[in-house]
Amino acid sequence: MQKSGDFVKFYGKLSNFALKTDTIMDNADKMEQVCGYLRMIERTRLLKNTTEELEQLVGFSVGSGNGLARKGGKSLFIKDAILRELAHIVWQQTELDLQNVLDAYIRADRICERLGSVANPEQFCQHLVWYFYADAEATDDIAPIIEKVEAEELPILVLLVLKLLPRLSAKGGDVKDISQDYRRLFHWLSETVNKDIMMQRLPLLTQLEGEARSHPDTMSRIHLIGLANLILHSYGALSTRERISMSNKELLENLFDPEVDGIWTEDELSTVFWQFESVANGYHLYRYQFDSGRKSLMFTKYFVRFFHMAYGIIALVIHPHAIRYLVSGKPMPNNLFAYLDCQIEVDDQREQTVAVSFSALLADAQWFSLRQLKRSDKETQFQNLLDDERYGRIDCHAEDAYDFTISLAAITNEYIFISKDKATLYKVPKSLNGVLEEVGINSNVGVLSFRRSSDGQPATYLAFDDFNLYYDISTPEMLAEHQIEVVDSIKV
Repeated sequence: MQKSGDFVKFYGKLSNFALKTDTIMDNADKMEQVCGYLRMIERTRLLKNTTEELEQLVGFSVGSGNGLARKGGKSLFIKDAILRELAHIVWQQTELDLQNVLDAYIRADRICERLGSVANPEQFCQHLVWYFYADAEATDDIAPIIEKVEAEELPILVLLVLKLLPRLSAKGGDVKDISQDYRRLFHWLSETVNKDIMMQRLPLLTQLEGEARSHPDTMSRIHLIGLANLILHSYGALSTRERISMSNKELLENLFDPEVDGIWTEDELSTVFWQFESVANGYHLYRYQFDSGRKSLMFTKYFVRFFHMAYGIIALVIHPHAIRYLVSGKPMPNNLFAYLDCQIEVDDQREQTVAVSFSALLADAQWFSLRQLKRSDKETQFQNLLDDERYGRIDCHAEDAYDFTISLAAITNEYIFISKDKATLYKVPKSLNGVLEEVGINSNVGVLSFRRSSDGQPATYLAFDDFNLYYDISTPEMLAEHQIEVVDSIKV
C-alpha cells in the first residue's frame, strides 16, 4: 500500500521507524517490556490471522507453550531481535511504528475499559472522529473521555469499540473472517468520513478499498490499523474549510514548475496533440484534435499542477467541469480530478523537459488515460496549425469556460483588496471567512468570470483559489450580502 501511504504524506502525516527499547532501563525491566510486546502480538493476532501463519512468518513453532516471548530462553538479545525484525516487517508493509502501535493499543484498551456499555457504538465512534478530525462540538456521549484520548490512540480505539480488534483481556484465538472485518471498517468509514468534505467521497477511501479487494493475502489486523489511520488523517486534512486551507498551504509550498510549456504528442502520427500553457497558479493543458477535412480543431482545456514531494513528483489534473462545483461549493464528484505519479525526463544538453510519464495514484478519472507525452519534433508545424485562422476552434466544454485573472492588490490587518479594473478595487473583510487570515501576497486571489449553469447568465466571482473559496458578486445585493465594498483606493 505504498502509493496510498504516499498520498497521505500530502497532508503532512509522516512516521518515524524506531524501536525504542533502548531507553534507559535495567535488563529486567527491558526483558519484561519486550516479552509483554511479544505476548501481545501473538495473543491479538496482530500481524497474522492465525497461529499457523505466524509460525510461517517467524520460522518456528509458537504453539503448546512455545510462544514468541519464550524463544531464546533468558536471552534478551534474541527476544529483542525478534521484536525488531517484526517491527521492520510492519514498517515495510504499513509505515507504522510497531512499538507506537502497541503502546497506543494498551492505552486505548484502558480507555475502552472505562466506557462500560455504549448504547450505540457506531454513533459513538462517529462522534469521536468528528470531534478530533473535523472540529465538531463534543457530544454528551464522548465528553467524559475526550481529555483522555490522544491522536495515536483514536484509530485503535475506534476499532476496539467496533469490535474489529480484540480487547487485551480477550482470548479469541485466530481471526475468523478478516475480509468481513475489512468490509465492516470500510462501510463504517464510508458513513463517517464522507460527511461535509469537498468531494463526494474521500479519494483515499476509494483507493484503499480497491487495494484491499485486490490483495486479500495482505489482510491483517495491523493493516486494519494502518488503513484506519491513513483514512482518518486524510479525512482530517479535508474535513473543514480551515483544514483544507492549511493542507493546501502546505501542499502549495511544494508547487513545482517542470518547464513544460509547448507542444507535446503521444504519437507524432496521431491527429491529437497537447499544449501546456503556464499560468500564474499552474498550467492549462489543452488536448487538440485536428480534422484537416473539416478544417477544425476540437479542444479540451484541463488545469494541471505539479508538486515536488520527497517521494517523487505528483500531478493534479482537474477536468473543466469541476469549475461548476467549485464556485457553487457543492461536493465535487471524484471523477473530476486525478492525482498522478509523474516521471519527468530532462535533456541536459537541450536544457529542457523532453518527456512526462503519468501513472495513476488516486484517480477515478477515466477521461484522463494519458500515459506519456513527448515534446514534439514538429512543434513549428503544430503551432502553425494553431495560428491558422482557417481552422475553426471547437471547445468540447464551452459551457464550462471561465476566465480567472489574479489581481490581488493589497492586504491590511482587516481587509484584502482585489483589483476590479484600473480605477477600482474590491475591499473584502477578512471576517468574511476565518481562512482569509491565511491569504498572503503570493496567494492566487483574483476575479473569475463564468456563465452560471442555473440561468446561463454571466457571473463574477471573487476567487481565493488556494482555499477553494468563491464569492458570487454579480449584483450589488450580493456584494452587500458579503459586506464587500467597491472602492477607488486602498483605505483601511
